[in-house]
Amino acid sequence: MSTALLQELYQETRRLYIAGSELAVEDIRLRKLLPRFQQLGEKAPIFKRLGDSIQNVLDETHDSSSSERLQNLTLLLSSVLHTQGNATVAGDLKPLGMEQQEHSIVPITSYSYRKLAPVVQALSTTGGGRLEVIEQAFKEGIFQDSRLMPLAIEGLYDPYSEIAELMTRKIVPAYGLAILPYLRDIFDPQGDKKEVRKLTAIHTIAEEHQLDLLDVYSELARSASEDIRATAIRFLVGHEEYVPELIQWTKDKKKNVRASAYYALAGSSSNQAIACLLEASNGKDLEYIVDAVRYQEVSQALEDQLAVAFAKDVEQAIQSEQQESIDHKALEKLAERLLLFSKMWTHSPNETVHQSYQDMLKHYTYLYNLSATNQITDWRNLLWDAASYIEYRGSLEDLELLYEVSEKDANFVPSAFRLSIQILSPEQVYDQYVGGVVSQMKAKINKDAKARLGKVIATMRPMLIENGYESFSLGHEEQHAYTQKILPLAEIEQKWDKRWLEFAMKQDDVELVAGLARPGVKGVDEFLRQKLKDNPEFRNRTATLILRALEERLGISKEDKRELMWQAIDDRRNSNSYMFEPYIIHSFLEFPVEDIERLEALLPENREATIPKFRGYAAEQLEFVIHTLKGMK
Repeated sequence: MSTALLQELYQETRRLYIAGSELAVEDIRLRKLLPRFQQLGEKAPIFKRLGDSIQNVLDETHDSSSSERLQNLTLLLSSVLHTQGNATVAGDLKPLGMEQQEHSIVPITSYSYRKLAPVVQALSTTGGGRLEVIEQAFKEGIFQDSRLMPLAIEGLYDPYSEIAELMTRKIVPAYGLAILPYLRDIFDPQGDKKEVRKLTAIHTIAEEHQLDLLDVYSELARSASEDIRATAIRFLVGHEEYVPELIQWTKDKKKNVRASAYYALAGSSSNQAIACLLEASNGKDLEYIVDAVRYQEVSQALEDQLAVAFAKDVEQAIQSEQQESIDHKALEKLAERLLLFSKMWTHSPNETVHQSYQDMLKHYTYLYNLSATNQITDWRNLLWDAASYIEYRGSLEDLELLYEVSEKDANFVPSAFRLSIQILSPEQVYDQYVGGVVSQMKAKINKDAKARLGKVIATMRPMLIENGYESFSLGHEEQHAYTQKILPLAEIEQKWDKRWLEFAMKQDDVELVAGLARPGVKGVDEFLRQKLKDNPEFRNRTATLILRALEERLGISKEDKRELMWQAIDDRRNSNSYMFEPYIIHSFLEFPVEDIERLEALLPENREATIPKFRGYAAEQLEFVIHTLKGMK
């Protein structure tokens, strides 16, 4: 008898028990099983009976209720499965580092069907919007309901990688030691990447509960499928007793096995491991070593020796300038190696690396010309990497070097400017970048000076204005909106010379003025108010930015802000807004209850205009504001 088919039907009935029998009608998975049972029913009467029962469950016009039809199917199926059961288990049982009896899932079924249904649907279907449902359910603790555990395990196979990753890293491990026996029973050591997620979930649980599974990992590293081997090898990181085997695995034919072996070795402080990594860094596996080092903490000895190797390559490139005949192909390969090396140094300061990057920038012209003349773009990228590294770890000497390079290439101005902010006083920064440039601009001498100033302004914007998403509640739901925030006044006064604000007003740059706004500077209040009249539309971010600057920097009153907002709202240009930023919603909530009627008049259904002022989410947000204000009466 086809027990596999019976088990598949059993899993589907379990799922429908959790989801609710109402969803069984026209269920796609159940409908796919029906023809197979009907075909087998031509030879075996019991399959015909099961097929008829499936048909009844799918038939919404049937006389009996959906729950009764599902119950009848399950009763018949369970009876058949019991006749096929065995009292013994084939093979040897090997507990995965624990005894199954000691930890068991305690049934928790405290959540109603209404709570579970959206989660069950999200885990049983495909399509957009599922990730948000699952994340919210996990935050609320709904996955504690043991009825969701089978679906959580199935979620490890979800075709949407973000959901599968969430299941692997958080949701399935949250069940703790009790779920290990279940994962063990369904884990296939010869499986593909889907089985990797199960092993990763097992490892996450083991780490959290300090469970020693090294013997299991080492055995899998020797005999499992390629994907499982590569994953198990990574879990041996930091365990010196496996270094000899790890070194052997660096010679494996499979690339991901070698990459995992290098990763595990990079976590070792033994001379043997370091020697292996240094030797391999001279060959084709350098990229695997770079990834191994950049994604984990490594020993200082390994980092120092890799830095020396990097410095030797840089020195070789620079010395080629003195050669009569330059081997451009060799330099291109050298540039590729150095570009890989440079990925390692993004997070950790190293004096040898620092010196090498300084040397590269001192020879900017030669190295840049290698890129321009011979189309070796890697050298240009390396020069940018050098500037980026020095920018975050530099000194006054480095700043002078960046000044020199930025005079030759305006693309290096941002790095020089950011380092200036760190090292120089606010007055010195302004004098360096605006004083001299403005005088040159007035004299109409240098177009490059204008270009460099443009780079400075572009660099300033993200330093002054924070862009990101902000969550806010409408009572019945939570929304997320892209928003802009300005820095606290104290930070602006500490880090920025007030002449920048005067300069921004002369440039007529409203975004920069809002980001630099501070009290005590003549004309800034009038400038921002006029710009709000010119840009009243809430569908753009300029109006919100101006209102923030007026309130948070210049300290205008709530009543003054309210009047400015009504002036903007009543402007004919302020129409067709689809969503308000959270700041605008919070500002609306500060309105007096006397404004409710005026706010109600803004809603689309109360207006005859072809294009409403506020629609979509903006209309929902306004309704929430009105409802909240009414509650304050």
